[in-house]
Amino acid sequence: MMRFDPFRDIEELTQRMDRAFGQGNGTARLSPPVDVHEDESGLELTLDLPGVQPQDIQIEAESQTLTVQAERKYDRSEGRTAHRVERAYGTLIRTFSVPPKYDLGKVEANFDHGTLTLRVPRSEAAQKRSISVRSGGQDTGSRTLDAGKSSGTQDSKDKDGKKVNQ
Repeated sequence: MMRFDPFRDIEELTQRMDRAFGQGNGTARLSPPVDVHEDESGLELTLDLPGVQPQDIQIEAESQTLTVQAERKYDRSEGRTAHRVERAYGTLIRTFSVPPKYDLGKVEANFDHGTLTLRVPRSEAAQKRSISVRSGGQDTGSRTLDAGKSSGTQDSKDKDGKKVNQ
C-alpha cells in the first residue's frame, strides 16, 4: 500500500494543466499511466511509455522517492506539413513515494514494447522469517512473524502455515 502523499494531487493538477496548455517552451510535462501491484516479494510498477526509446528513460531513487522520467520526441522534418498532431510529445514524468519497507537500492527495470516494469523488493528487515519457539529446552515448532508490522498484535503462522493467535 502506498503512503499518502499530500503533494501528489498538486503534481497531478500541474501535469494536467501542462497537458492542456503546454509549457512555454512548447513541450508538455506528461504523466504516463501506471499500475502498482504488491505481493510478498515487493512492489511492481508498470508504466506505459509508447514511442520512447530506452536510452531516453531516466530512473532515480532517493530518500524513499522513485522518479521515472522519459522523453518522447516529435520528428519535425523539413518539407513536411503536419495537418493534425494529437499524440502527446515532451517529457513524461512520474514520482512515487515508496514506504521504507522497500529497498530502493535494489530496483530492477525492464523495458519491453513501450512498457516499463519496475520491481522494488522488500527490504531485508521487512522480510518474513521463521523463528523457532522453545519451551523447556524443546523446540515446539517454528512460527513465521511478519517483520513489516508495527509492534503490538502480530500475525504468525505455525510450521504448517496455519494462522496462530497471539
